[in-house]
Amino acid sequence: MAKAHEGMNLQPEHFNAIAKHLHDALAHFGVSEREIDEALTRVAALRDDILYK
Repeated sequence: MAKAHEGMNLQPEHFNAIAKHLHDALAHFGVSEREIDEALTRVAALRDDILYK
């Protein structure tokens, strides 16, 4: 993940916006909140590999 985001210098507000869009899209398509929470937990685990690269 770090290599894929190298040079982007993504900030927390960027990460949070993507997470919100992911949540909203999954909810729109009827994914349960429990499953959305699981997906977002996995995405959150990648945060340090994505931010400030």
